[in-house]
Amino acid sequence: MAAPAAGGADGRRSSLSALQTALDRAPPAGLEALEADELARLATLLADAKRRQKAQVDAALTESLSHVPLLLRGAVRKILDL
Repeated sequence: MAAPAAGGADGRRSSLSALQTALDRAPPAGLEALEADELARLATLLADAKRRQKAQVDAALTESLSHVPLLLRGAVRKILDL
């Protein structure tokens, strides 16, 4: 995720919007005290962390399928939506 422009009120609004997107909810009130570039960096770090976490969870689920008997893997994969 590219960092939004950090200058002015528009930069601040876009940084808060990016942070809200990364959090999937409105940011806590205390974070509004941060500068626009700090908000943008925090939003980028959160989005990156969520992507890495999702990739790790997907990899763990895929690896766990190796413990499921071969004949059941298709059904389990469908149940887990993999």
